Amino acid sequence: MNTVSETSTPLIDRSQTEAVLYRVAICALTWHPGKTDADPGYRVEDDHRWCLAPLDGVDPGLPVRVLVAATILDPSRHRAELVRSLSALADE
Repeated sequence: MNTVSETSTPLIDRSQTEAVLYRVAICALTWHPGKTDADPGYRVEDDHRWCLAPLDGVDPGLPVRVLVAATILDPSRHRAELVRSLSALADE
């Protein structure tokens, strides 16, 4: 199994990192606690999937997937950790 520390090549490039962060920001800015009531059919899982789409099938690992969802729901608390985690995948 390859982990970020075992491989010398980045798993993702900078443009993918930026695209994920951009999408998370859009979702975080439009999410609010009553969104599921105000927008029938809305699911945070759909936003989560959309945010990770720029990774083109690269599995960022459970911690990053959890951080994406957590950052959508509480960006002030989780954004710095998400940026660090994505940067590690990009080897920046």
